[in-house]
Amino acid sequence: MTTILKNIKAAVLAASLAGLGFAGTANAEAANTRTKLLSAHFAPRNVVQVEVGDFHFKPGQVSPLHTHDAPAVGYVAKGGIIYQVEGEKPQVLREGDAFYEPTGKRILRFDNVSATEEAIFLDFNLEQKGEPFIVFEEKPKQAIDRRTLPTVKLASQIVDQVDIYASELARGSTLQLNAHVPALGLVSEGVVELRVNGKQTKRIVAGASFALPIAGSQATIVNASAEVPAKLVTFQLIARGNLTN
Repeated sequence: MTTILKNIKAAVLAASLAGLGFAGTANAEAANTRTKLLSAHFAPRNVVQVEVGDFHFKPGQVSPLHTHDAPAVGYVAKGGIIYQVEGEKPQVLREGDAFYEPTGKRILRFDNVSATEEAIFLDFNLEQKGEPFIVFEEKPKQAIDRRTLPTVKLASQIVDQVDIYASELARGSTLQLNAHVPALGLVSEGVVELRVNGKQTKRIVAGASFALPIAGSQATIVNASAEVPAKLVTFQLIARGNLTN
């Protein structure tokens, strides 16, 4: 997984953790940069957890027809995917592209475009209580290689939007942050340290995920290397408030 994520295009992942309220300066001459990949909008929902799936599709592998009870957002980490939602034209998602799978519509295609190369993509599912990760119309005929990442638990949050950013932290840089919204992330290259007041420092390597599930979290992200940049993809949940009943 680490090797694969290191191959994500630098041009796509050249970004800082925009929207998290970063403040600070890089300790190296290179600057932190940012790119917003996508904003997904959906009907307000009481999200209690975000379940993450890391899918590895063999050359030519085809996804069965399926639906999502919970909206899913994600990105393609390697290769290419033919993606088609019912009622829409097919599109090709390339390495580094973000995507959104809505609820209430059949996903007609989510297939590896290559007959010779593996494709890898990650899904982040914004689930209400009791919702499944995915619903297949029929039992898959071909085994699906899904490797789970840690599920993030949330206090009852009314969420209706997810913003996806690609990020690059300059070598040796240190950034202070205030997570105004719940945020998830995955280190795609390099090693960072996540420091949250009152908690043990976490060292996060390429291929591992992290979360700031509570809005207003104060933290610091440090690129642990003085020689190479660290690259990440972040998913920021826009919460409209807590449920009162």
